[in-house]
Amino acid sequence: MGLIAEFQVNSPDLPLTGAVAAVPEITVYIDRILVDDPDRPVVLCRAVDDADDEFGAALEDDPTVETQTTVDGAGGGSTYRIRLRDPPLPIYRKYVELGTTPLGGIVTVDGWWGRARFPNREALAEYRSFCTDRGGTFKLERLTRESSSDDPPFGLTTEQYEALVAARDAGYFDVPRAASTAEIGDQLGISAPSASERLRRGIDRLLENAL
Repeated sequence: MGLIAEFQVNSPDLPLTGAVAAVPEITVYIDRILVDDPDRPVVLCRAVDDADDEFGAALEDDPTVETQTTVDGAGGGSTYRIRLRDPPLPIYRKYVELGTTPLGGIVTVDGWWGRARFPNREALAEYRSFCTDRGGTFKLERLTRESSSDDPPFGLTTEQYEALVAARDAGYFDVPRAASTAEIGDQLGISAPSASERLRRGIDRLLENAL
């Protein structure tokens, strides 16, 4: 299982930065990246709040853009298929080298926000160093471990998940409460204080990862 990282990268050398800077009111959503050539990836993206289609014209002057095609446009926004040429900060090439999978991104005048699956912490650390060594700033906003389909949801441990399910089924969360922590503990084969602690920690973890 890998790690899902959400992060911000800022640098004037990032792809599409010039085009977005020319139309600062827009937000560009990266929907998909096709990396048939790591030095010249194809980006499918949507430009929002681009009422006059200024972004398409700005792409013509962006040195990181080799070709661009408008796929469709509606509601004040357009979808673009953009082939990038090797930029000074080739973030997609590094993705390929590290075995990292990009999961989405947003580009604004304030920089790049990215979400990607990294194989391990070492790969994430190398990616961070790659960006900062080339003059960019890297800020990790969130890091979660990717769960298998058999793992409990929301980052819960198996024990926490079982305790929360048992408490829900027994009516522990009903008003008025229909079960005590002692009864929940009996179902789980643990003491009442242990059941209370397991529920508290499970609720904390659930709220942390759900909100």
